[in-house]
Amino acid sequence: MSKKKWLILIGLGAVLCMAAVVSIAFLVSVFLVVGEPPINPLLPVYTTEQVPSSHPGYRRTTATSGTNVYVSDFEEQMLQLQNYDPTNVIGRSPFGGGKICSIPGEPPTAYIAVDEGSEMPAYAVFRNSQWPPFDWRHATFRSMEYTAQIGPSAHKRTTDPALIEDVIRTLRDGTSVTSPPLAAVSGIISNLNGVWLICDQLPGLAFNPNVYKEPSGPAYLVDSFVTLNDFTNKALQVRWIPASPLFNQWLQTP
Repeated sequence: MSKKKWLILIGLGAVLCMAAVVSIAFLVSVFLVVGEPPINPLLPVYTTEQVPSSHPGYRRTTATSGTNVYVSDFEEQMLQLQNYDPTNVIGRSPFGGGKICSIPGEPPTAYIAVDEGSEMPAYAVFRNSQWPPFDWRHATFRSMEYTAQIGPSAHKRTTDPALIEDVIRTLRDGTSVTSPPLAAVSGIISNLNGVWLICDQLPGLAFNPNVYKEPSGPAYLVDSFVTLNDFTNKALQVRWIPASPLFNQWLQTP
């Protein structure tokens, strides 16, 4: 093969390689745009800071943008997003591409959702520091769902106002007891679930106190739940309140 033909083949190969690189770059850019649109760089930046809470065992986290300060503390720990993956982005973290979103039904002047995750979204509820904490003790809830994933009571739901008020009254006025033995062994509890309580005063959010159900049957409502780690072992500090006979009976029936 002549030198001229070799040069032509080499040039053709270079052109084909360049075209392949351009095509791959285009496909990657399309995938990235479709899979996860970039956050608008013009959105306000929210900086976060965490300090010990006035409630023992808890942490107080703030998200600040300009004069707007939002907090996530003891009062917000039992608030959950009804939609775990909000889409209306209103701000961004200074690093890592974290999103700050509004909550459907809630004005941003009251509550926002802050992504505290890394690879996967993990949104926490933050309250405007000028907004009063949610007063669950006097709220009127219209539905309640037991969040267990398996068993005859899984995702059991009720709108019975007497049963719902019974749960709130137990949390509000009940007397705490020593932690059930199985719950105090480690930081992982297989029988720990919760109840989702929905009310019109808290659109887009749910009040979600924990429920521990012993294998033998009795259930406990959890008013506070703190994991303690002293670098040598892991333990739980929990305020357990025995559930009423009415709630226990509801849990035990399919």
